[in-house]
Amino acid sequence: LKTMHTNALFAYTSKHLPVITRKLGYSDDTLNAFNDRFGELSVEEIQKEDLTEFLDDYFLPPGSEMIPCTPSDWVPYPRKIMQITDPILRHWALDLNEIWKSLCKRIDPKIEKYESRYSLIYVPHEFIMPGGRFREFYYWDSYWIAKGLIASDMLNTTKLMIMNLAHIVEKYGFIPNGGRIYYLQRSQPPFLTGMVYEYFESTQDRDFLKQMLPILEKEFDFWQTQRTVNVTMKDRRQYTVYQYRTPSNVPRPESYREDTISARGKDRESRHKLWQDLASAAESGWDFSTRWLSDGKTLSQVETTRILPVDLNAFMCWNMNIMEYLYGLVGDLQNAVRFRDYRSTFRDAMNNVFYNKTLGAWFDYNMRTRSHNTEFYPSIAAPLFTGCYHLLNQQLSERVFQLMNNSGVFLYPGGVPTSLNRNSEEQWDFPNGFSPLNHMIIEGLRKSENAQMQDQYNVIGHYARPGAGGEYEVQDGFGWTNGVVLDLLTTYNDRMSVLGPGLDDKYSPFRPQTDFYFRDEPYHSDSRSSRSALNGASQQLNDLRSFTVFVLSILVASIFL
Repeated sequence: LKTMHTNALFAYTSKHLPVITRKLGYSDDTLNAFNDRFGELSVEEIQKEDLTEFLDDYFLPPGSEMIPCTPSDWVPYPRKIMQITDPILRHWALDLNEIWKSLCKRIDPKIEKYESRYSLIYVPHEFIMPGGRFREFYYWDSYWIAKGLIASDMLNTTKLMIMNLAHIVEKYGFIPNGGRIYYLQRSQPPFLTGMVYEYFESTQDRDFLKQMLPILEKEFDFWQTQRTVNVTMKDRRQYTVYQYRTPSNVPRPESYREDTISARGKDRESRHKLWQDLASAAESGWDFSTRWLSDGKTLSQVETTRILPVDLNAFMCWNMNIMEYLYGLVGDLQNAVRFRDYRSTFRDAMNNVFYNKTLGAWFDYNMRTRSHNTEFYPSIAAPLFTGCYHLLNQQLSERVFQLMNNSGVFLYPGGVPTSLNRNSEEQWDFPNGFSPLNHMIIEGLRKSENAQMQDQYNVIGHYARPGAGGEYEVQDGFGWTNGVVLDLLTTYNDRMSVLGPGLDDKYSPFRPQTDFYFRDEPYHSDSRSSRSALNGASQQLNDLRSFTVFVLSILVASIFL
C-alpha cells in the first residue's frame, strides 16, 4: 500500500487503488510475490513501470466485483413524478429517474465465498451507488438516495438498500463509512433510522418495521457506547453528547499518501493524533472542512476529536424521536417511553451545549476553547431539519433564519455554500455547496412553519460552474444529488414552474450530472422578475453543468415566495 501511494500510481491514488481485488486465492501468495520482486528495494527505488506490471499480473481492474443491474421496480413514468405540474421539471425528473438504472449494482456472489480476497464488504442485495468513481455504497449518501427512490416509486429497491445496511449492522455492530473493509473503524452520520422511517411512511409495512427495530437498537447502542463524551459547561453542569471519534490513529488506507504528507514534521504522538482527527473528520462526511481546523485554514491543524458537532447531535436527537414513534406503532410502549425520556433529556443538552443565546442559533462546541464556533456552516440548520427543539417556540427557528439571512448565505446563486471561508481549499467549504445540506435547510425551514421566513427566503440568481477543492474531483451522476432533486420536485410538485415566454412543454433540459457546484458573487435582485430569471435559466440549461444550482434556485424561490 505504501509503495503504491508513494509512487502515486493512479490519477486518484487515494481512492482508486484500494478497490482493486486480488486474483490469487491467498493474500500471502501476493505478498510473497511482491517481496520476491521488490523486497530488497526501497520504496523510492521501485520503478513505476515495474509496479504497474506487478498490478496487472496480480490484481483485477477496479469494478470487477460489481455486476450491473436494473432495479426490478423501476418504471419509466413513476406516479409521483407524473404529478409534477410543470412540464419542463417533469421531463427533467424523468431524465433523473433514468439514471437509477446506470447506478444500480450488485456484488458478485463469489465475493461472499472468498471475502478475504477482496476489499469490498459483501451485501446480499442490489443497491444504488453514489456514482462517478465510487464503486461501493456510502452510508449517509444512502438516506438521500432512498428519498429519491421513494420519489421514483421504487419502494422495493429502497427496502433492499435498508436490508443491506441491516445485514452490515448484524455482522459488525454498526454501519461503516462505506462498503470497504478499510472503513471498518469509522462510520458516517447515522441515517439508517431515518431511512426506515421514510420507508415505513411510504409503505406502512409493519412486519418489516418489527424486523428492523432490533437492528436500529443495535446501531443506536454503537453511537451510545462508542461515540459519546461527557462535557462540563461553564455553569458546571455535565451533559453527555455525541462526537465523531474513530479509534483509528494511522493513515487512512484510501488516502495513505495524503495523510503521511500532512504528518510531515510531527513527532510520533502528534502524528497519531493527527491521523485520528483526519479519520474522525472523514467519519463526519465533511472531509474536509475548516469546521474541523483549529486555525481555520491548515489541514495539519485538524482537531475533530475536540469538537462537539451540532449536526451529529441533532441527528441522534431525531433518531430518538423516530424510535419512540416506531415503537409506539408496534405497541411496544415500554421502549417508546424509554426513547421519549432519552429525547426529553437530550433536548436539554442540545439547548445547553449547542445553543448560543446571544446569536440565536446552534453551533459546534469546541472543548479546547470551551466556546462555540460561530462561523457559518449549514450544520446550524440541522436542529430545524430534525425538529430537535420545542416546535411551538417559533422564535428559535426565526432567529436561525435571520442569522443566515443577515450573513448573506441566501444571496448566492443556486443555494447556500458550505461555509463563508473564502481562503479555504477544502472541499466542504466556500465556494462549494452540497445538495443534502441545502435539502436540510429547505426542509428545516419548511418544517418550522414560520410564515414570516417563508415570505423572505429567496436564492434565485445567476448560474454556476462545477465545484472544486479537496482530495477528489467533481463526480458525475451523484446519487444523493439526484435523490435531493427528485424528493423536492415531487414534494413541491404543484408549486414550481420554469415556463416563461417562448417556452413550451416540448423543451427538454439536459440530463443533470454534477454533485456540487461553484457560485459566483452574490446575486442582488434588480427590476427583472423571478419569471424572467427562471426563463433565462431555462434558456441556458444546455450550457449548464450543474443541476443542483438550477433546481435549488427554482425550488427555494418557488417554495418561499
